[in-house]
Parts: sequence; C-alpha cells; structure tokens
Amino acid sequence: MSLPPEDSQAAACLAYLEELLRTELLQPAPCCERLSIALGAVEVALTARDAAKRAWPADLPATVDSLAQAFDGFVAELARSAALAAAPTPATKVKAVADAVWSRLNKGSYSKDLQHAQHVYNFAALLPPSGPPPGLKKQLDCAGVVTVTFATCQALALRHPAHADLAAARMQVSEDHCWIQLAGCSSREGSVEITTDTAAKRGLPVAADAWAGWLYTGGHAVLCSPRQALAALVTSSNPSISGGKKKVDSQELQEVQRRLLEVLLAEAPEALYSAALCALADLKEVEAQDQLETARDAGDAAVVARLLQRRPGDPLDLFEQAIALACCAGGGGSGGHGESGVQNGGGILENGDSKLTAAAHAAGGGHVAAEPAANREAAQLLGAPTNGAASALPAANGGSAAAAANGGGGSTSSGEGDPGLQWYVYSCVAAYLARRAEFLASCAAAQLLPAGVLLEQAEQQPKQEQPPQQAAEQQAAEQQQQQQQQEPELAPAQQGWWCQAATTYRQGLEAAGRGGGVLARYRVSPATDDQLFKDIEGVLEEVARDGLTAMSKHGGGTPLTDPALLVPLLRLWDGVCWLYSGRAKPSAWVALLLRLAKLFSPEAREAAAAAAEPWVSSGPMLAARPLWRDLKPVPLRPLLESADVGGGGGGERAAKRQRARAERRVRPPAAARAHRRRRPPPAALCGALPCPHHHRRCRRRFTVADGWSAFCTAADVPYGLEVFKVALKVAVVFAIRGYAAPHDEKSAADVDMMLLWFVCWWWWFE
Repeated sequence: MSLPPEDSQAAACLAYLEELLRTELLQPAPCCERLSIALGAVEVALTARDAAKRAWPADLPATVDSLAQAFDGFVAELARSAALAAAPTPATKVKAVADAVWSRLNKGSYSKDLQHAQHVYNFAALLPPSGPPPGLKKQLDCAGVVTVTFATCQALALRHPAHADLAAARMQVSEDHCWIQLAGCSSREGSVEITTDTAAKRGLPVAADAWAGWLYTGGHAVLCSPRQALAALVTSSNPSISGGKKKVDSQELQEVQRRLLEVLLAEAPEALYSAALCALADLKEVEAQDQLETARDAGDAAVVARLLQRRPGDPLDLFEQAIALACCAGGGGSGGHGESGVQNGGGILENGDSKLTAAAHAAGGGHVAAEPAANREAAQLLGAPTNGAASALPAANGGSAAAAANGGGGSTSSGEGDPGLQWYVYSCVAAYLARRAEFLASCAAAQLLPAGVLLEQAEQQPKQEQPPQQAAEQQAAEQQQQQQQQEPELAPAQQGWWCQAATTYRQGLEAAGRGGGVLARYRVSPATDDQLFKDIEGVLEEVARDGLTAMSKHGGGTPLTDPALLVPLLRLWDGVCWLYSGRAKPSAWVALLLRLAKLFSPEAREAAAAAAEPWVSSGPMLAARPLWRDLKPVPLRPLLESADVGGGGGGERAAKRQRARAERRVRPPAAARAHRRRRPPPAALCGALPCPHHHRRCRRRFTVADGWSAFCTAADVPYGLEVFKVALKVAVVFAIRGYAAPHDEKSAADVDMMLLWFVCWWWWFE
C-alpha cells in the first residue's frame, strides 16, 4: 500500500500533513482548523467518482492558507454578531455558533451518513466569494457539523477574549456519533446536541433515555482532549470512493491515514483512544494481508510463516490495547444498565491511567511494546494464548462435552473482567481473527508447509555462512528429500495450517461472545442504532456463520462435537436478547442462530447450554435452556424471536399477526370480545357462549346486529368485517330517504328530521 517513490506530489503532500500534525502536537493548545482543512482537501481529491480526476492537490499548503484565511473571516464576523453577543451562557453561545454554521448549508439536505463531508474543508470551501469548487455540495454530516462548530469555538476562545469561556467546549465521540461537551466530565447536563437540522431542538442537552443508549455509549463516550481531537480527525477519514462500488477504497488515502496515525502513536500515544487504535490496526492489516497473499500465491511458506509471527505493534497487539482501553473506559454489570465507576473514557486517556500508557514504546518506527502483564490481560480478554502464538486446538469436531466446562476453555465469569461499554472493539477484533483464520485455511488448501516445521528448520540451520558450493549441494539434497517425502507429509502440513485456522476461528468467536456482554447493557433504538444493527449482523454472518460452516465442511459434514465453539454464540445471543428486550428480534438472525446450532450434535448443544449458563441471564435464553438438545424450531423460534424480546426483523408484523390469531383461538369468545372493546354477546347465545352479562340481567332485545356480532365471534371473522353493520345502517337510511322523498322542501325537511331521530334511536337502542 506504500506509494511509489517517484510520485513527488504525493510525497510533498504527505510530508506537509505529517509536519502540520507534528506542529499542532507541539502546541500547548492544539487547534484542529488547519489539519482538518488539509485532510479534507486531500480526501476529496483522492476519492472522486471519476478516476481521471483523482489526483493529489497541486499546492496543498496554498490551499490550506487560503481556506484558513476565509474561515478566520467567518469567525471574526461571527464574533461581532448580535446573536453571539446576546448569548449569556457557553451553551447558548455554542448554539449560536451552530446556527451560524447551519445557515451556510442547504436546508433540508442533512444526512448523517454523507461521504467525505466531515472536515472543516467542506465548510471553509463554501466561504470564498467565488463559491465552492465544482462537485462540492453545501452539506456536512454529523461529524462535520461538530468539527466545524468545535473549531469555531476554539478560534473564538483563542482570538476574542469576550468569548474565552468557549475554551471549555470539547468534542465527545461515541462509536457512531459526536457532540459538544461543556462540562469537565462526561455529563448529560453539559452536553450540547447540535447535529439536528431543526433549530428549535439544536443546543439542548441530550435526552435522558438517549444518553443511556448505545449511540451515546451509555454516557461514557470518549471526551476528547485537544490532542485526541486531532486523532479523531485522522480516524474519521473515509477512504471509500465516492459513488463507487462497496468496499472500494483509495489506497493513497489509506496510506495517508496510516502514516498520520503512526505519527500520533510515536509523538502522542495518549491521544489514541480505542477507535483510533482499531483504525490503525485495520490499516496495518491491509498492508500485511497484501504481503501474505503475495507470499502464499508464490508458494513461499517461509515468508508466510515470518509474517504471521506475533510482534509488538502488529494488528492484534493494537486490538488488544484497544480492548484494554475499552474495559477501562466503562464499568457496571454486564446484565443490564450498570453504572460505571469511571467518569469518562476521555479522562482516563488524558490522565494517562490507561493500559496504553502502561506499555513501553519502542524507539523506532512507532511500534508499541506492551508490558507482559498488560499483554496477558488483553490476551485473557480475547481468550487467546498469553504467549502470543497460536496454540494447538483439537479438530473442530473432535472435542467432547467436558471441553466446555469452563465456558469454552476461556475465563470464568468471575475472573473474566468487565467487558466495558464499547461494542466496536470486539466486533473489529472478531472480524480480524475471522479473516486471518480464512487466510490460514487457504494456506492449508494451497498445501504449504506448516509454520512450525519451517521455524524448526530455520532454528536448526547453522548460524555461520556456508560456502556457495556447499550451500547449493545442501539445498539440492533438501529439495530431493522433500520430493521423496512430499506425499506422506502433505496431510500433516494441511492439518498444521488448519489447526491454526481452527484456533483463530475460536478466538474470533470468543471475542464476539465477550461483546455480547456489551450489548446486554443497552436497549435498541431503531431510529438511531442502524449502524449497530449492521455491525451485529456482520459479526453473525462473517464470524459465526462463515467460521462454523468452514469447520463443519472440514469435518466432512459430520456434526460438530466441540461445545466450546457454540458457547460464544450463545453468549452473543444473550446480549442480543437484552439489547432487543421488549421487541421482536430480527427473524433472519433467529433463523441463522438455529441453522448454526444445527451444525452441532445434540450432546454438544446440551453441554454448550450448560457451559454458557454463568453468562446467560435474559429471559428467552433462560427459558430456552432445556430446548437446545432437541433443537425443535416450533418452541424455540417463537421464544427467541417474538416473545418478550425483539425488535425489528422483517417478519415482526407477521409474528404479531400469528400471535393474535393464536390468542383468538385459545381465548374464550367473550374474553376476546372484551379484549376488542365490544359489548358482551346476546342473550340468545348465552348458553353456548359464556357471558358475564346473563340474559336475565341484560334486559334488552336480540337484534340483527347482535346476531351478526355473534356470528363474527363464533366464526373467528376478523374485526374489520364488522364495518358491514355501519354500511348496512347507512344503506337503510338512504333507501328510506330515497323511497319517501317528497316533492316540496318542507316535507323533505320533515323526512330528514324523522330519519335523524330514527338513526339516533337505532344507535341508542343498540
């Protein structure tokens, strides 16, 4: 993914960005204005829809200076405005700043998920009299509104003493949202929500129910220090090509993001919060995966083995540090909305009391060397071996029921630790391990020598250099011996790669299962948690489905007998049950869960349900405990999909209709009619239909309407068909009106009055 050395324009832009970032990091109060302008200019230029227009900015420093001058003019004009002068509190000043930003954007065009609209560049480019560049819309996404408002508050506090109180404004960042925080800690009362396009709702604190949800990380989102705000700018870069195919990214922008994050890691490691570490790990994985696939396709097993070795600063090491930070940033019980003993994640990172600051940083290259204790703790969080190497795992279908006695071989619920409040880190590491396991399985299919054999051969080689002739003779002898032993060693080689793949699959499942403890703390909000829905669905499909299906195919299609592989899935599903408490869960997820459970033998399912019991606490999972062995969909599917949990699958309405029909069949007709808020059945049917209003106490006559109502109840006719009664009354009235229509107006009025009294008497009599 590295750039070609002959591209001088790219090298100049990269050098300018790195120098700009280092300059801001050296400042006592870093500002994000110029860095955000530079990042936005590069991102818009490198992600154009037309490939012919994708090019590095011709003169990036001049562009930044010009737009920074225009932005400073906007700030100076805003400082003299009457709206800002009349604002008595910092919160009202932030609202005035946000209103000024919104006034420059197109009305009614706000979208939270716009591409490449999150930097100050997208706003500053609208300010010059010449107008915005071609193709740049007058729009900002959620992060763009907050970034521009935050940069404006920084500039006002720095250059205008009358607004020095705006220096308390800080960005607060969750996993899919951001806002302004005025309090010194993560406080709902100090939060200012400015991302709504409705002016009346702008500038208010976050609602209490929303503050406890996933979108706001349960009130424990990262409260960014000035340096962490710079890290947030770099992390928010989106390398996706505008309007292009899904998952088509700009390699140049990925290189920019990786190098800037490495600068932050080397110069200000305390600025990297969990999401920034995950972003750096993803970028390093992309770079390493390209090298791995090249070596695998070339059949160079030695290079593959060398690249797979664990080392400080590799993607998995960064993921482990991100999980350690996430665990420090939130607390509370994993069964529901536990209150954290920590004020906020940003404070932890800023004060240096995190796992990252406990790690020793290597001198060169920005690599992180974690302390053994921190490494062991992070490995325990993942359920991974503490020595950093992939431990041998029995074949996917070769385990026993006793293997899951300790929750799948991992930590017990008492010694596992708090999973924190951030789901994103667990989904990231689970997806990374699933991709790495898929690559290891492809190495087995390519019949490469196992990594352990290659390492042993490398260790047995003499350290002194051999003469060229002797080395050539030895190499020829080894090749001849390898050809002679190729057939008997082929299966062990494949098995060695597959054992590593199975171990990695299992670690990915355990990471996803641990993330279920995070989901259990939230209650889903379909209006705002669409990204969480997609992320959970991705883990279920890419980690659980693909991993377990691959293991089943490797075993020849026989049922999996290792319950340790099913325990994490049950833990994850328990978190989903808590997340969708009070709602119907997506039916596609339930079908996928039952399909994956069907891959296991009945004994393995029973043992997995018993092993997962310490972590399971939701009502549906507790009720389903004795049903996993036989795996009958008839009792399991309604229990898991539409009982007292749920929320939003495609079959939710159908499930509700099925429940309603079932209730009508089992409920006595009188109770059903009372449930529909209708009058009791008539006296003529009291003998057949139990009625609390008996005929002797009812004292009213049996009417045609009563007969129709009784027929609808006895025949279980839908309630909507009883509208026929109203239509019948209207038809009778109009028939009488047409038959008795007189020729003079006075008689017509008399007939109308008579019909009105008749209709009123009819409704009263019923």
